[in-house]
Order: sequence, then structure tokens, then C-alpha cells
Amino acid sequence: MTTAATFNFKGAVVMITGASSGIGLRIAERCADVEATVIACDIAEPPQRRADTEYRRLDVKSEADWESVMADCLRLHGKLDALVNCAGIIVMGNIVDTPLPSFKEMMAVNVDGTFLGNKHAMKAMLPTGTGSIVNFSSSAGIAGSPGASGYCASKGAVRLLTKSVALEAIEAGTRIRVNSIHPGLTDSPMVDSIVNQLGGSPEIRSSLKSLVPGGRLAETNQIADAALFLVSDQSSFINGSEFVVDNGFTAR
Repeated sequence: MTTAATFNFKGAVVMITGASSGIGLRIAERCADVEATVIACDIAEPPQRRADTEYRRLDVKSEADWESVMADCLRLHGKLDALVNCAGIIVMGNIVDTPLPSFKEMMAVNVDGTFLGNKHAMKAMLPTGTGSIVNFSSSAGIAGSPGASGYCASKGAVRLLTKSVALEAIEAGTRIRVNSIHPGLTDSPMVDSIVNQLGGSPEIRSSLKSLVPGGRLAETNQIADAALFLVSDQSSFINGSEFVVDNGFTAR
């Protein structure tokens, strides 16, 4: 079994968005544990700060924020080895009930934020011609989900953005890799948000679990394992791929 301890991250500069909670926080912690230089980015403050991690406020919808964070990274470290685009939001609702501003905000965070991250990470990586970009899509970016049409649209966009940028990196003659991760339902603040939007009862959480083969939610560690693998050199020939981590949800 591959574990974080098998990865050699010492000296690698890894930037993670959405790093104050849930999956993003766990990825940042795991990267720091294996001695990467971690730049943890979020619009919110983390619950606590680690001495071995750098923290930056980043609104992923803002190109000015991306330019500032990336300039700081290159000024302080001279390179960027990996970017993990984990920031995302979900707004539940049937399409007839979803206000346009809510849909636009979801697209801005999930799609614009990922686009800007890829754009500025590529610029930072081009001088060395190496690096890894990991974009978080979702199982909802592969299979439709009633009551989450806008979210599915945003995560489907991330899936194909990833493949296109991967091909652009290859055609530019680089070894920059761009892949997407597609988590299933995970025990995280995003699932808490879904439960709350649907009424907040324990029965709703149980019904979500029942959607997953085996009847259990993923743990953030299990999703972080996939991210660390795609960041590491152990995935050096994996490019433009989609990593589905959903315990068979999309296999049906």
C-alpha cells in the first residue's frame, strides 16, 4: 500500500488552495509531514497555523490575488513544483429553483478559480518545464446528479479544462503534468454543507451514505493519498488523466 511516507517531497514547493478545511487542509498537512515547502491558500483562516507551513489569503476568483501569491512564491522560493486546486463550493437545488447569482458564484469559484490557478501555475512552471497541477473535479463531474445540476456543470468543466491544459503543456515541449481528481462523497465540510442545505437532519446524512457502494463516506486521508500520488514523481507518466476516488459510485 502506498503511503505518504514513501513520497520524497523534500525541497518541493507545493501550493494548495482551499487549504483551511476539509480535503485541502488534509493535503496541506500531509505535504508538510513529508517535508515539502507548503503554501496553504484560502479565503478563510485555518483552524490553526503550523510553523512548517506558509499561509496566504487567496480569493481564487481574483486574478490579482493569484498574481500576488504566485509572485511571492517565486520571489521567496524561485520555483513552483506543484499546485493543487482544491477550493470549491456547492449550491444544491434543481435547475428551476437555482438563482442565477448562486450559479454564477459556483462557476466563479469552481471554474474561474481553477482556470486562473492553471494559468498562473503554468506561467510559473514554464521556465523549468516541469511541475504537477492537480485540479479537483468530482464524481459529479462525470455522472449527473439531480438537485446539483449547477455543481455538475462546474465540475464537468474542470474535467475538460484539465485535459486541454495537459495537452497544451505537452505541445509546449514541457513535462508539466495536469490531472484531475474526482472524489465521491467525503466526510468533509462540503458534505456538511450539502446536509445543511437539504435540511440538516441525521437521516439526510444517512441517505447520502447509502448512495455510495458500501454505504460509507470517503475519509479526507483517502482523497489526500490520491493528490499526493499525482504531485509526486511516482506519477511521472500520468498526464491528462482523471482519478476517480469514489468507492465505485460512478461504476454503476
